[in-house]
Amino acid sequence: MAFQKTLLPDCPQCKQPGIRVIESRKTAHGTRRRKACECCNYRFTTHEVSADFYKEAEQNLLLVSQFYKLLGAQPFKATIQESKCPDCVHNIKGKYCAFELPEYDTDESFDCNHHSI
Repeated sequence: MAFQKTLLPDCPQCKQPGIRVIESRKTAHGTRRRKACECCNYRFTTHEVSADFYKEAEQNLLLVSQFYKLLGAQPFKATIQESKCPDCVHNIKGKYCAFELPEYDTDESFDCNHHSI
């Protein structure tokens, strides 16, 4: 499996150089990385997958869209997962996470393994 390396030299928010990796996590199909800009502290997530996995996902998406076209239905639209932070017992005064997680109350917080009600 060959991996394609993508470089992000500039921050997507402020366009300045200086991106650092905060956390890396292996997933079933590649690597998930949390990154932060050293200039503006903007945080974002990248997912690195193999070229084979990416091609297979593209082919599956094409098949699904063709299937919907045959049915005359609207294609499935992905929904953004909502943050579970407001309901979590680790939510401190609605301002931050007791574990000081950088994903607090962002789109990436939906799969937090510390979440409890």
